[in-house]
Formats: sequence, C-alpha cells, structure tokens
Amino acid sequence: MMSDSHPTNINIPPVKDQAKNIVVIGGGVTGVMTAWELSRIGHKVTLVEARSLGSGSSQRSAAAIRAQFSTPSTVRGMRYAIYIYENWCEIVGASESPIRQDGYLFLYSYIHNKREIRDRVAMQNSAGLKEVEWMEPEQIEEKFPYLEITGIIGATWCPKDGFLFPHLIYQDGAEAAKKNGIEVIQNNEAVKAEVSGGKALKVELETGMVLQADYFINATNSWAQLVSGLFGGYDLPIINRRRYLYFLKGLKGNSDDYGLSTDDFVAMPMIITPQGAYCHPDNEQLMMGWLQYTDGVVPDFDNQDDIEPGFEASDMGGYAAAVRKEIANYLFAAAEIGRIEAVTTGFYADTEDHNPLIGFDPNVKNLIHVAGFSGHGLMHAPFSSRIVAELIKAGEDVETIELPGFGNVDLRPYKVSREFRHSEGIVI
Repeated sequence: MMSDSHPTNINIPPVKDQAKNIVVIGGGVTGVMTAWELSRIGHKVTLVEARSLGSGSSQRSAAAIRAQFSTPSTVRGMRYAIYIYENWCEIVGASESPIRQDGYLFLYSYIHNKREIRDRVAMQNSAGLKEVEWMEPEQIEEKFPYLEITGIIGATWCPKDGFLFPHLIYQDGAEAAKKNGIEVIQNNEAVKAEVSGGKALKVELETGMVLQADYFINATNSWAQLVSGLFGGYDLPIINRRRYLYFLKGLKGNSDDYGLSTDDFVAMPMIITPQGAYCHPDNEQLMMGWLQYTDGVVPDFDNQDDIEPGFEASDMGGYAAAVRKEIANYLFAAAEIGRIEAVTTGFYADTEDHNPLIGFDPNVKNLIHVAGFSGHGLMHAPFSSRIVAELIKAGEDVETIELPGFGNVDLRPYKVSREFRHSEGIVI
C-alpha cells in the first residue's frame, strides 16, 4: 500500500509530441534511475554502461540514506527520494522494497555548537522533515541504553533515515525502464564523441556502435571527468578518493552486559560519533567506516577494489584498528564483536562543497552532468533523476523546480560551474 504522507501526484506530465532521443552514459543507480525517470514520461532512452549495470560505486556503496542535510533543497529532495524508495514496489512495479528505515543518530560532544545544531534541526523541520528531533543526553540513554554517552551534549535522531539495497534499485529500476521501452547496452564503453557548434551530435562506443541523440547525460560519477572530456566539455571539479568500509564478525552471543542484545543489534540505527566515525549492522556483521582524506586517484574499472597500504583489515596498527577504537568509545559492545573479517573499498567522487554537480555543461549545450555526489549518489538517485527530467523539459538550466508535495527546490547549490561556498557534510 502506497504511503499517504504525500498524496499529491508526483509524476511529471507525459512529454507526448515533445519526446527526445536521449543517451544516458553510466549504468549505476544514478544512470538507471535517470533512464527510468525519462522513459516513464515518454522520452526515447538508450542506457550505456561500460561494464555491467551497478558494477562501479553502486555495488560498493555503504548504502545509507538520510534526509538530515544542511542544505534546505537537499532536505526536500531527500524527503522525495525516501518517498520514492518507501513506495518503490507500487511506483516501479517491483516485488521487494529496497529500503530499511532504522534511523540515523548523530552524536555531538563539547566540540560542537549546540545552538547551531538545534538551528539546523529547526531548518530541517521547516523544510518538511518533521520526524527529525534533537535529543538530550537522558533521552539518548533511555532510547539507546547500549551507548556510552559521557561527554555527549546531545544528538539528532531521524527514524525516516536508514539503509538501501543497491542491487534491487539498479536491477528493478532497469527492468521497469525496459518496460518503458529503453535500450540497455552493457560492456560497451563510450570512447569518442562528435561535437559541432557547441552541440553534441553523437557518441561512439568501443565496439564501433554510434549513437545519435538530442541530449547526452553524463551519469558516470567517478568517471564523469573523463566522459566530459570526450565531449570537450567542462573540466568538472571532482576529486576521486577511496572510501573504506570494515566488517566485524558480529556479537559473541548476547552482550547484555553492555545493554545490547542481539535483537537490539539487528535494529540498531546508523550511529555517527562526534568525530565522524559511523557504524550499523550489516546482516550479522557490524559495518564501520570513518571519513579519511586519501590522495586523489584516477579511477579505473580494474582498480576499484585495490586496498592502499595502511588500510588493510589485518593491519592492527593501521586505519582499521583506529576505526574500531573510535566506535568502541561509544559502543562498548564493539569489544564483544569478533575480529575484523573484511574490508571493502570504492570511489567517492568528491566536490569541494560535497554537493553534486547537476546541470548543463557550460561548453556543450545538450550535455547534462549528474555526478560528483561525494558518497551520496545512491540516496540522491530519485531526486537527481527528477532534476535531470526537469532540465530537459526546460531545455536549459533553471534556478528552481517544484517537487509536488515536497516544496520548491533551489538548484543553484548543484550548478556545474558554481562557486563553492556553503559546504555540505560528507560523513555518510
């Protein structure tokens, strides 16, 4: 049954006789959702993926989703994205929901400005996120008794936040888009583009196949700079960095001594420490991560899983041990959880302000970029694909769009050629 939180019809009207031929480059969640959004309103879409669908950052994601952002437009957009995922089965025609909503809990200590945080909660409330709240230490202790909160001044809590299952999104999204008539081309990398008079005419794939289109969408995220370069497009301000996730084996029986039962463990929210480390259950394991500023790398399809020195799971004096130690400062039960079993890595396509780049290329008038998500691409996908559809409808960059039932969204924070001013949080 579809959620009745926002009963307004959210669909864009069909394009009818204004249908365009569109090539979407990039078959991760962003590209798949963009192809689906464009095809369901009547555009003729071809989705091109260099390898297989979801084979880049999508299948290596921490798979989190939240609406607790500090940009009002992103709060509204993420409310819209959560709504799409909550009602996925009805909207897309799938059989399994891709979202689990166990919430996000941000812990704050004396290094933070309590007034600023509460002001941000008030902003989020005014942007329609009524569920987010400020929690005093005694409230945290009552709701999450397994946490050690010495030195914690409070927390922000939103039960609408949670976790996603990426494979369901790109697989079911692609199937729904195929029913709308899109063509999916896999294992065929875009290698060349023809541009004339500031307009892209065609793109050539590695097999020699040539695709002509009215619009080209660059949804390749970590590879977006390279794809923009094929078109002679804008030098996208993206730095690709590795992100590491570590997995602890799981609770040793029942850790009631620490106030965390196995039932509590399963329902535990995403917990973010004051220093930005985070953890949440992943089946029977505990997934952990922490923001780290590794050097920029040139992305390659074959080096996505390379682990840099100092980040191995087995390095007891390295980053893995530091992450576990930080988590254990607030989740004592981490001491009862087994060894670090695995480490995974993937690319973050970072921008300076950690907001994505969504809009027309300044140099190529029919090339649209939707990239640079700084680790937030999976959660953003329904929102960012909606923006792309609205841009094609307008035929140019616009400053605002209306999300029916969710409010007005200012697109200027995502403009491709913007000056970086406000910085969005990059934690997770």
